[in-house]
Amino acid sequence: MTTTRTKTPPQPAEISDELTPAEWFRGYILLPLSEFGQSLDNPNLDAWIEGFAKRNKDFVGDIEITTRGELKIMAPTGEPGDLHEAELNAELVFHARRHGGLAGGPTSMFILRDGSRLCPDAWWMSAERWSSLPEEARRPFRAVVPDFLVEIASPSNRESDLRDKVRLYLEGGARLVWVINARLRRVTIYRPGAEPETLHDPDVLGGGDVLPGFAFNVRQRIFDNAP
Repeated sequence: MTTTRTKTPPQPAEISDELTPAEWFRGYILLPLSEFGQSLDNPNLDAWIEGFAKRNKDFVGDIEITTRGELKIMAPTGEPGDLHEAELNAELVFHARRHGGLAGGPTSMFILRDGSRLCPDAWWMSAERWSSLPEEARRPFRAVVPDFLVEIASPSNRESDLRDKVRLYLEGGARLVWVINARLRRVTIYRPGAEPETLHDPDVLGGGDVLPGFAFNVRQRIFDNAP
């Protein structure tokens, strides 16, 4: 997908008031952090991200900071993607309540080793991993990669971008990553030190030794759950 810019560039501190949400969002846009006087190694970058989101709350959907030092602005997740995320997150949260650990969704941002800030669609982290994280590395964004992460491909996602995310997750310590493509009814499973495993129209996905006892009916909850 070719990234295009809107007819009016953003102002240094906020998006132009002349643009409506419909004009601004076309899947996603990428803006160099340097346009805002920021960089990946800026110690105040997290505070700037929070301020940017608050100043532009009428325009901004989801945001990430890419490994190339770009601000990635994405449209809010629409139907049926929001339903798919909700189904998976609900199952993960219930599993965490029963078996321990923490679970969350795309509103969580994680700081990776290269300075990028990414927001997986779903994640789970063991209690041991969380407790080993010092307090200063928890707020406002967690400087850690969860044990388990899921990316649900949207129409605007490029496969190369998803592979880059998975590589960063695994390099950061993730033990299991799922990439779910609802349109193709396909799941690719990644583990450190192993070749990716691709499943076509699977029924149930299991958490294996990372999330013992976790089972997600991807066919019923995602593949068949579309208006």
